[in-house]
Amino acid sequence: MKIGFNKGGLTIDGKKFNPLDLSVDGHGIETDDNLPNAEPFECLENLSSARGEGATRLDQIRALRSVLRR
Repeated sequence: MKIGFNKGGLTIDGKKFNPLDLSVDGHGIETDDNLPNAEPFECLENLSSARGEGATRLDQIRALRSVLRR
């Protein structure tokens, strides 16, 4: 399995993946809403800032929230 992240969104094995589409045991939920485009380097920068030695639990939560807003 190859996971990619680019300006077009998340891809799995080269196919565009929408995390809001879910399928379990033949039953699924699909959405036709377009996901907002996220800047991949900005997301990685925010997440990596939460891994620093001085990062508190609150800093880690704030980093996750900043990524999830996009």
